[in-house]
Amino acid sequence: MSHAHRRRNNHSMAELGTENGRQGLGRLYGKIGPRRTLMRKGWCGSLGAVAWIGILLSFAAPSAGWAQEAVPALAPPPSVAGIWEGVLDAGGQKLRVLFHIIESPSGGLSATMDSPDQGATGIPVSGVSFEKGELHLSVEQAGGSYFAKMAKNGTLEGTWSQNGAVLPLILHRVQSAPLIARPQEPKPPFPYQVREVTYPGGAPGVTLAGTLTLPEGKGPFPAVLLLAGSGPLDRDEALFGHKPFLVISDALTRRGIAVLRFDKRGVGHSTGDRAKATDDDYTKDALAGLAFLKSQKEVNPKAMGLIGHSEGAIEAVKAAGRSSDVAFIVLLGGPG
Repeated sequence: MSHAHRRRNNHSMAELGTENGRQGLGRLYGKIGPRRTLMRKGWCGSLGAVAWIGILLSFAAPSAGWAQEAVPALAPPPSVAGIWEGVLDAGGQKLRVLFHIIESPSGGLSATMDSPDQGATGIPVSGVSFEKGELHLSVEQAGGSYFAKMAKNGTLEGTWSQNGAVLPLILHRVQSAPLIARPQEPKPPFPYQVREVTYPGGAPGVTLAGTLTLPEGKGPFPAVLLLAGSGPLDRDEALFGHKPFLVISDALTRRGIAVLRFDKRGVGHSTGDRAKATDDDYTKDALAGLAFLKSQKEVNPKAMGLIGHSEGAIEAVKAAGRSSDVAFIVLLGGPG
């Protein structure tokens, strides 16, 4: 089959026809519009006349024949990765909430949560999904969850659910998280000695790692062992952005008391299986810490005590009942 074309009136009109041997099959005629398009006005031929109005055909140069315009590519779905901030109205108390959402090269999502006004940062988000513009976040540690839809203006509009309460929470993308000032946290240089130590724990194969702070001057000094609460806590008992044991050890050492604080079994630089550890195991670790303190020449063996927080208070009581080396105990927020 061959193509023939005819132009007239300075390319304002065009007439196209097709021929098959001697018999023409028909003729398409119309007006050439902008961008070399042809507005079809009619078709005449052996098949009869069919009216076609308002159909825009695009064609390339005559030698190239007819060409179909490319369909624009679909825009990629919006990314949810980034830092998102909102304000939660919890019974008249306004609390800032931030989510740090990270997308891996493979497309997987992970996140952490901050509550700056409560001093909590880096709370693990246990579940993250974003599909068809809907975001689901599960925060098991806080007992809460967030569900939102991405609005046309790029915000996340949804609700925060926790302990039976469902509260509206709109998140906006921000460039960075607000800085949290911790003026109570001590900064070096310190007016005392700081030693990083390791010693045998309360079971074979367990090594406990900690920090021993010693006052300046001539000893021996009274000493305390800090016992952290439940959970995978390090020597500073770091939780929700706070480091209470770092603050306590600094305050006591500045006042002439040696302090040993340590990573709990299976946490930080300490070895052992935390998942299988019992209260009795932690009590044995406390006794091991006392034995280490007693071996230090700078420590007065007759002036050693225990400071236990929460679950650590239980261990302090138990250890004091088993060792005559305990001269005193201090219980902070002990259960019961």
